[in-house]
Amino acid sequence: WVGLANYRKMFTADPSYWHAVLVTVKFALIATPLKLAAALGVALLLNRERRGTGLFRALFYLPSLLGGSVALAIVWTSIFNRSGVFNAVLAIFGIPGRGWVTSPDWALETLMVLAIWQFGAPMVIFLAGLKQVPTELYEAAAVDGAGPVRQFFKITLPMLSPVIFFNLVLETIHGFQGFTAAFVVSNGTGGPVDSTLMYTLYLFIRGFG
Repeated sequence: WVGLANYRKMFTADPSYWHAVLVTVKFALIATPLKLAAALGVALLLNRERRGTGLFRALFYLPSLLGGSVALAIVWTSIFNRSGVFNAVLAIFGIPGRGWVTSPDWALETLMVLAIWQFGAPMVIFLAGLKQVPTELYEAAAVDGAGPVRQFFKITLPMLSPVIFFNLVLETIHGFQGFTAAFVVSNGTGGPVDSTLMYTLYLFIRGFG
């Protein structure tokens, strides 16, 4: 039993912790807006009823069902490792590959792509919000000569502001909870991607062990 000694060391004498905090904040601040932008864009495309729309909605939502599973992180690691599918595609165009998930320069960006790819949950919420926007507003705007871009900024975004705020809060929380993918990619070491949660849990166990 050492009380709060490990936490005191973590906050005052361990630069690795603050580096982990910085990486986590960077991950959340970059991945969250891009994820919401992708979700809103796909929701706009799938908002109108067309043939096969239900199937596409299900396919886009499927990655979110997997969540932060270990299996998904392992698949992502195999795709972006040095002998993975992504490098094989780059080789077709003569672009040299690299170990994306093992490189300190690219590991964080690779995990961001994984987080952005799982935009299904906010997409469904955006779809629900779009269904609540009165069609009369778009009809009146079209009569006044407003094009699709102006309708988007003058009608869609203002009407979706509560939904956007809700998704922003929810996905920001999810961004700071990123743990499984970083843990699996780094083989439980925290490098090349540092995870604040993983580091804190480690010190917690050490403190009470």
